Amino acid sequence: MTFEEGALAAQRASRLLAILALAGCGGATPHRFPVRDPLWIDDDQSAFAPRPADQYNAFAADAADNTVFRPLGELFRYEEAREAIDVNSLDEVPSSSWFENRVGRTPMSIEAVAEGACGGSPVPEPPWTIHQLKSAGETPGFVLDAGGHRYLFKTDIRVPELTTAADAIATRIFHAIGYATPCNHVVFYTPDFFRIASDATRDDDDHTPLTEADVREVLASALVASDGRLRGSLSQYIDGAPLGGWRFEGRRDDDPNDVVPHQHRRELRAMEVAAAWVNHIDARAGSNFDAWVSTDGTHGYVRHYVLDVGDSFGLVFDGSDELMRRFGHSYYFDAEQIVVDLFSLGLVDRPYREHDGERVHPVFTYYDTEHFTPDEWHSGYPLPAFERRTEHDAAWMARILSQISADHLRAMVATGMFSDPSVAGDLVRILRGRQRLILERYLTRLSPLAFPEVVAERGRSWLCLRDLAIEAGIRSQPTREYRITASVDWPDGGDPIELEHGRADGRVCAVLPEIERASARSPRYLVVDVVAGTPERETTGAASVHLYQTGPSRYRIVGLRRAEPS
Repeated sequence: MTFEEGALAAQRASRLLAILALAGCGGATPHRFPVRDPLWIDDDQSAFAPRPADQYNAFAADAADNTVFRPLGELFRYEEAREAIDVNSLDEVPSSSWFENRVGRTPMSIEAVAEGACGGSPVPEPPWTIHQLKSAGETPGFVLDAGGHRYLFKTDIRVPELTTAADAIATRIFHAIGYATPCNHVVFYTPDFFRIASDATRDDDDHTPLTEADVREVLASALVASDGRLRGSLSQYIDGAPLGGWRFEGRRDDDPNDVVPHQHRRELRAMEVAAAWVNHIDARAGSNFDAWVSTDGTHGYVRHYVLDVGDSFGLVFDGSDELMRRFGHSYYFDAEQIVVDLFSLGLVDRPYREHDGERVHPVFTYYDTEHFTPDEWHSGYPLPAFERRTEHDAAWMARILSQISADHLRAMVATGMFSDPSVAGDLVRILRGRQRLILERYLTRLSPLAFPEVVAERGRSWLCLRDLAIEAGIRSQPTREYRITASVDWPDGGDPIELEHGRADGRVCAVLPEIERASARSPRYLVVDVVAGTPERETTGAASVHLYQTGPSRYRIVGLRRAEPS
């Protein structure tokens, strides 16, 4: 082992020990949380050298591996089901190079949600200087410079306006959730916006000079707006040098900060729920991106992006309607459904068979609410992280989605700049419908109570939690019931005691008991179990808030566990 390899191994081991020590939701055996604040920042951006190698994930190879070879290999390997590793003591995911807590933890303004990764950066003024033709993907375009930044420009060619609109809208949705994304704009332009750089070529491998004829050929395929301008999109290059796409399993051996196997990262497991919401069926390694962010020219760290979600909202791929109807309901090659259909003579009901007539929407094709079941959604092909998603992972994503309001959605959909307002209205309606189905599924089994805090009021200390099922509108406060008990010196204390409680404005608050002899030097342990329910509908599992009392009327929240419903 070289010195560099030894240093990388030592740094990785140190990071893994830190993750395991600070995560608070591992194992089924009851244990006390330490007297420590919950971890909200996972500092996985320590600078190191050398720069990791580039990695390429070809679509065909990745699809074949995840559809055939990996499942066959796993037939002979036993893996015990486990919860995600990168979870803090409050059952949440800390911010890191993979994920940043945004709308799920802190309210976002309508303006911030609409800006997304652009952060207020406007569409650059022309001229736009072309350096080469766009080399990958089906949509024609250019790599160009404008306003001091490099962009990928694409024309709008498919379903009217959806090619570019989906890029802008879905990217902002994923950004609001917490993923790192590029800044995408829908743009209107004329041919005189473009200039050809003196050294422009057709692509990296073909050094043939780029000509005016090449530019005209690309623009000839573009969608023409009602005012005669052409429609397209600009995607600003992300910060850092490209390293290729990250995978939904394993780790990068040449990145000492990458210590958690990707299939055990909650933000990657739960991405399936977000992908199902917008019908991002093309979730795969090739739609993701790792970037090397240099800190001093030699050292740096890796940042992880969700790069391409432009396939969302029923975007038409080349192929027959029969194939398109299956998107989201089955894998591209779904062996299980093939076998079942074969032996049942096709008598098993499939939701996509109900679409034998016209498309359900002229723009969004088969993207709808009526045929959407969150538990049964499929990406294009199986992904290791998605397959290991647990109820806790999905409920975490549902809690985030519950914070995205109708006004947020209207603002994000507006960035798609549909010429027909009714199309934008239809998309908001479908998104809201699918969102409600997701929340109904995942906020009604594990507890939707979140964001615990201790509040001093009327001379007493209250433990308050927000009921996200009420906030999201899937349950009403007048019909909501709560059962709240406390265990002192848990798990070795006496019987639980019932607590006085009240509710208002979507919150439930309970009076905390005063424990004798509690002090900073000798804190007492307290667990408050809060069970929420709606009569004749459901009773969720308990949200157990773990606290230390460190003195008279002084409490410190150290953890939250969500139990499965009994």
